[in-house]
Amino acid sequence: MQNNQETQDLIDAYFLDALNADDLADFKKRMELFPDFRALVEEQKTLIRGVEEHTLKNAMEDFHSEIVEEPKKKWQSPSWLALAASFLILISVSTWAILSNRNSSDKVFAANFKPDPGLPTTMGTSSNYDFYYGMVNYKRKEYSEAISRWETLYAANPENDTVVYFLGVANLANGNARQAEKYLQSAKEKPKSSFYEDALYYLALALLKENKIDEAKEILAKSTSPASIVLLKEIKPL
Repeated sequence: MQNNQETQDLIDAYFLDALNADDLADFKKRMELFPDFRALVEEQKTLIRGVEEHTLKNAMEDFHSEIVEEPKKKWQSPSWLALAASFLILISVSTWAILSNRNSSDKVFAANFKPDPGLPTTMGTSSNYDFYYGMVNYKRKEYSEAISRWETLYAANPENDTVVYFLGVANLANGNARQAEKYLQSAKEKPKSSFYEDALYYLALALLKENKIDEAKEILAKSTSPASIVLLKEIKPL
């Protein structure tokens, strides 16, 4: 469900009770059929409430004494109506900007994120057993199990660039962008590592997932890999 201006106007009209009976029925049916659209409506409802509580409450307190004295006159006055209209416009524009930006970065992430295929799982030595056993878990998409095994290795040797890199990617695949950023930031500090360029790419994706678009652009600008160059072009308009 695209969060374009048409969708935003439709949701605004819904919250302003400006839909006719047929459009309202279609709107409610759309919410039933499309979870993404329903989530977008709920997110905007939450944001509107937050902005209203922060702004309209203060404004109402400023006007409270005057409204009590002349309630009908003040309520219908052009200045008060203009103020209320300004607040509604501010809420609508701010909400659309926040949701549009966040949804755009989420869409770019979803379109570009694919977990690293991993390393061959040839358990040749006992010293590498835990790592490669974790790699088996990773390739089976058992990311939590892989992370658990690799975190033990990381605690013993935090300078192991292979473990650091795959901990970052596994956490990102497991839906933990913040933890992924931690490991991938560490991997970024190892420019001689064979995983360096890939670490920059996945770090940028982790930042996008957290809606840190400007930081993602800075990371991608440092990379020369084709994947990073393409991703940077995609997020430049954001």
